[in-house]
Amino acid sequence: MAVDIAGYNNPSRTMAHLREVHEGLWRVLRTSFAETGIPWDACFVENTGDGAMILLPPEIAKADLVAELPNRVRDELRRYNYVRSAEAQVRLRMALHAGEVAQGSHGSISPAVSFTFRILEAPEAKAAQKEAKADLALIASELIYRDVVDHDPAADPVSYRRIPVKVKTGERPAWAWLRLLGAVNGTHVAAPKAVKLEGFPALVEALLAVPCVRRAESRRLLLDLFPRREIADVVPYHAEDRLHVIALARTCQRFDGGLGDLLGAVRTIEPESPQVTALAAIIDDWHEGRTS
Repeated sequence: MAVDIAGYNNPSRTMAHLREVHEGLWRVLRTSFAETGIPWDACFVENTGDGAMILLPPEIAKADLVAELPNRVRDELRRYNYVRSAEAQVRLRMALHAGEVAQGSHGSISPAVSFTFRILEAPEAKAAQKEAKADLALIASELIYRDVVDHDPAADPVSYRRIPVKVKTGERPAWAWLRLLGAVNGTHVAAPKAVKLEGFPALVEALLAVPCVRRAESRRLLLDLFPRREIADVVPYHAEDRLHVIALARTCQRFDGGLGDLLGAVRTIEPESPQVTALAAIIDDWHEGRTS
């Protein structure tokens, strides 16, 4: 876990403000960990000046980090900020990733740690938090989102949106998932691109009625032919056909134009049939519902 105080070096903050902000960070983190049941003393914690690096032992349930901890941090930030001036208030970005970590003579050695700080600094996360004035920007790596968040309804996976991560020249493109928590002028931050639940069962049944979607072999070809790799590559795999189709539909919903891309890929394999026509009608109705 990597944590950063948004706008820490804002010129309006005096040394007194910075001391208050710094103390507030540690108070919020320690209290949130305690309320979540995560033992603070079992973690390796390093002060990074305007934030913290926290290495959590493998016995800490990752589900707690994505389902319990974010809400606790948000609530503690609200309590802290309620009685502070604007210059002393704290907004946080928190990044989560998993991987192997080794200890060298002068600190931790790990590509996973480096990547965690990379997603923490994602420009799109910073801009989104600043625009929304959100108390907490939670940034999950693709690994954490795919293996933990997306499998736990308590983690509110539909409130996340996929964002690009800045990489160095020659590196492969990287992605992360962003969730904003907090309040703006007393109102809750709206969840970005929330999944439309009404009509979803009909969409799933229409997809399952199309042979090239229903069968596992042709579904693999469908994903290979998908025009946008940023969608196809993050569809969670399930051995059971129905669950895999549900995951496919849910993933496409989270991207603008994703269902249209899915229909296009289906028509590449199965140009026209009554089942494809019925699916197209449902997807068209879905689009009209979102834009009305």
